Amino acid sequence: MTSDHGRIIALMSGRPFVSEGATVDDALSDLVLSLREYAEDWEARLQQAPNHRDNWSLVQLVKLSSDAQLLEWFERGGE
Repeated sequence: MTSDHGRIIALMSGRPFVSEGATVDDALSDLVLSLREYAEDWEARLQQAPNHRDNWSLVQLVKLSSDAQLLEWFERGGE
């Protein structure tokens, strides 16, 4: 997490996911939403793309977890 001009920025190290919000909770909720959207896109069209092919485990984690579980995962450092 970083702060930029009063906004909180949440990012995943080594992954192309960045979200922001007015609070930490807002930024993390937006990150959950971004991951859910990515999981849908991955299943629909990205799974065969060379730079996305190895994200199967992340997609499964997102699909099988509730929002609360994903937030807990972030709090424990993810990955």
